[in-house]
Amino acid sequence: MSKSDIIVIGAGPSGLYLARELSKVMNVRIVEEDKVLGVPPHCTGLVNLDSLKALNVASPIVNTYRYIRLIDLSGNSITFDFKRRAIAMLDRPGLEHYLADGLGSATLILGERVTELSNDFIRTRSREETFNLAVIAEGANMALTKEIIPWKPTYVYGVQTDTKSFISSELMPRGDDEIVVIFDRKLSEHYFAWIVPRDFHEFRVGLADDINTWTKFTELLKIIKAEYLKPFGGKVIIGGSPDHVVAGNTAVIGDAAGFVKPMTGGGIIMGMLSAKILAESIHNVIKEGLSINDALVIYDTLFRKYIRGKIKALGSASRILHMMINNSLDDAMRLMNNVNVDVYDYDNHIDAILRAASKRPWSFIRAIFTVMNELSLIEPGTISELIKENME
Repeated sequence: MSKSDIIVIGAGPSGLYLARELSKVMNVRIVEEDKVLGVPPHCTGLVNLDSLKALNVASPIVNTYRYIRLIDLSGNSITFDFKRRAIAMLDRPGLEHYLADGLGSATLILGERVTELSNDFIRTRSREETFNLAVIAEGANMALTKEIIPWKPTYVYGVQTDTKSFISSELMPRGDDEIVVIFDRKLSEHYFAWIVPRDFHEFRVGLADDINTWTKFTELLKIIKAEYLKPFGGKVIIGGSPDHVVAGNTAVIGDAAGFVKPMTGGGIIMGMLSAKILAESIHNVIKEGLSINDALVIYDTLFRKYIRGKIKALGSASRILHMMINNSLDDAMRLMNNVNVDVYDYDNHIDAILRAASKRPWSFIRAIFTVMNELSLIEPGTISELIKENME
């Protein structure tokens, strides 16, 4: 039985990012149940380019975007202008391979599903590994997390495909730099659909909802006359947060720890952010001659002080936006029709909402104000300072 300083369970972006950051100072082993990195894909892959840069990640990119246009099936729309191509669609398998290339001395084991996690060892079908610290980075399925840190997230099911469409319609992007998001209860009752350009007449088309997702997804493809090609997707966490992200000598990062933007379900940047917080906590305690357990205390403290409350508040905002009764959403879209909003941060959804509210402060925007004021999530550049404050 071999022993590692750290066992990371899951080789998605958050797990690989953590291993990359720690491999120079610790013996790190990553165990991934899939046999190929990045396959199957699970998400659209949209991120803020500035956040990617702040995390020191230079992943392959499929396309970049300046505009996000919210629209309903009647043609009412709101356009958010980021003033530059600030949003990127990542090549998801490329992201995982890029991070894996930087693993250094870390060991990556593919095709091994962890069936048991104890205080000091993991078990797969063919091996046992002991460790000083285990980190769960398993994503939204939470098979191991629910046994270690039980919590019940709110989620929808998302399904999407890379396809082609040749129609001219208000629902289609007006250029390769525009993302279309469809808010209409006739299509998705409790979430939304999206059409994202990849290349000439090629799009990533998807839909998420809590009921009958596949039926609604195929209806969307019919509406835009798109080919039905091999779909992919899964659970999308849109709300909720655990009370803690540490139990004993086990930590949880990424989707499984609730590091997700509830309004969009985006977890790539948030997952790597959680990995950065944990990695920098460990680096700092090593410098100070402290123990790994001290790093876990710092990671959990930072989560509870700076992350958990904001995620919960954003989850409440998400429910207001995505689960309004039909007439309220229809009225809101009509009232906000043809509004153009300048936005400067794709990750700061509250800023976008406030800017939209300043244009026409209708009732569905006011509902957001009753939930929170300014809620930007923690910035990657402030992590070191926050860790030092909490160590003191």
